[in-house]
Amino acid sequence: MPELIVESLEKRFGGVVALDDVDMRVERAERRAIIGPNGAGKSTLFAIISGEEAPTRGSVQIGQQRTTGMPPERVARLGVARTFQTSTVLTDFSVLDNVRVSALRTTGHAWTISAPLDALADCDAAARSALDAVGLGEKANTPAASLSHGEQRQLEIAAALVQRPSLLLLDEPLAGLATVERRRIGALLTGLPRDITVLLIEHDLEFAQSFADRVTVLDNGRVLADGTPREVRENPAVQAVYLGTASPSQATIERPRAGGAPVPLLAALDIASGYGQARVLEDVSIEVSRGEVVAVLGRNGMGKSTLLNTLMGFLPLRAGSISFAGADVSHAPALARARAGIALVPQGRRMLAGLTVGEELRLGARPGPWGLARVTALFPRLAQRERQRSETLSGGEQQMVAIARALVRNPLLLLMDEPSEGLSAALVHSLEESIASLRDDGETVLLAEQNVDLALAVADRVYVLEHGRIVEHESAGALRAHRSRLERFLGL
Repeated sequence: MPELIVESLEKRFGGVVALDDVDMRVERAERRAIIGPNGAGKSTLFAIISGEEAPTRGSVQIGQQRTTGMPPERVARLGVARTFQTSTVLTDFSVLDNVRVSALRTTGHAWTISAPLDALADCDAAARSALDAVGLGEKANTPAASLSHGEQRQLEIAAALVQRPSLLLLDEPLAGLATVERRRIGALLTGLPRDITVLLIEHDLEFAQSFADRVTVLDNGRVLADGTPREVRENPAVQAVYLGTASPSQATIERPRAGGAPVPLLAALDIASGYGQARVLEDVSIEVSRGEVVAVLGRNGMGKSTLLNTLMGFLPLRAGSISFAGADVSHAPALARARAGIALVPQGRRMLAGLTVGEELRLGARPGPWGLARVTALFPRLAQRERQRSETLSGGEQQMVAIARALVRNPLLLLMDEPSEGLSAALVHSLEESIASLRDDGETVLLAEQNVDLALAVADRVYVLEHGRIVEHESAGALRAHRSRLERFLGL
């Protein structure tokens, strides 16, 4: 009997289609991995299954119960528990009380803020048993805030398991973990009771494929592939999503470059950064010279966005140093770095609600060669959409706005975070031409990407990030000639 049936599922957020006609059937006690690039719709799928979001169209059935549109508390009562991408522990509570709260429903108790949790013996016993199962029994009475990032993941899993779920949704449980923690959590997940049906979203493809009985691949909100780990791994369409699809012209043509010795513009030395207690980057060194395009490649979850957000000043530097245009900006705020000449094209586009395309572009414009006329020459469609609200545009058009919005600031350095995310093959080709045009015009670009062919087509040099560390640094030409060196790091 299936544990979960998803039929014709569609979810729209304004003009963005997050899920498009998704069908999925998960058998009872099955372990299913959901993989795909950022923006593919994985977390949106979890949100609909767990009741946090209602679908625009389609249905969800858990067990024999149709749950479409049910609120999350009713879905949870059917035996569904989930964890989230970011830690959701109650940091003001002890480790034990975090799990006691989760145990209340399954032990038949109601609770108010004034009721002592330790007075509920059966709740206490269930919580301690769950903590022992995840290896946190000895830390039951310590504050949850004192746990490491990996231990907080263990605590979240304990809080989910104490609910005695029949269906467990795990959203990127290995994200942001150090190697030792990743191994510990991976072993914990592998050892989960086999009678629990598990859906796992994970960017660590090696672990996802070793964990799962079947793998579903989402891309642009649609099911791209579904099958055994081996079938999915060998699927050419899946390889194209993660590695790009090579073309002879991309593999052999070097674009013209201006002569002269490279002049350093950005230098990051031995930097470390992360979120909360999660240390994502460790000992990362990277340099970008004036007039070149440098690509940072890596699978999702490896630290590319963290690197760009750290360079932009959105995340504090925990170690190392950053210099830009000859000045130390290691601890300068983001506004100061923007004024110095760094601009970011963020992952996910981040349109400004209520503004038209023209208003978005005029809002951040600064004097210089890049004005409205030049960016609309680069992206002619924006001239046609000037009076349209930017959040109602298609994904590809929003990406054009995001790039143009950064260019009209006339930056010295343009940071681009996963610009190909969610774009069709035709739009990726158009994006490639746009970045190549910027390079040929002498612009300096640091590009974080997972599309190998896009990066190799436009970049001068390539860094590869693996679990927050630089594991490869080479010219794009050398890597075009030896793609297997990249494929080893990118998981397929």
